[in-house]
Parts: sequence; structure tokens; C-alpha cells
Amino acid sequence: MSVTMDKELLIRMPTPLYNQAKKLSKKRYKSISAFVRDVIMEHVEDYLTEDERKKIADGEKEYLKGKGISWRTIKRG
Repeated sequence: MSVTMDKELLIRMPTPLYNQAKKLSKKRYKSISAFVRDVIMEHVEDYLTEDERKKIADGEKEYLKGKGISWRTIKRG
């Protein structure tokens, strides 16, 4: 599955924290961006209920089968 990375997040942090993140990302990730994405995903997933995780997993399966609904057609508000 290909994901388009089209959003940027400018993060300002203290140099010691940046250096630690850089050191961790060299060991386990391809880049600091990958490290930050992974940390954010872990944090977000910690707050999801089991039912919400199941809905997301089911939606992802449907999407991968080509049965997803275009977000552009969904009425909001």
C-alpha cells in the first residue's frame, strides 16, 4: 500500500531532545520523520477503544479490497 506524505509538521524542540530523537532514529528508523510518525501513531492508538480499533481495521480491509468510500462523497455537518 502506498501512502502519500503530503502534510508537513514543523516541530520546534530543545537541542538535547532533538539529539536524543536523532540518536534513536538512527538505530531503529530510516529518519527522524519516521520516528515521529511512529510515536504519534502509538500515542493515538493508546486512546482508541477496542471497538474503534476494530472499525478502523475493518475499514482498512475494505479499502484494500477496493471497496472503500471516497471521502469526497461523504456529507459532513
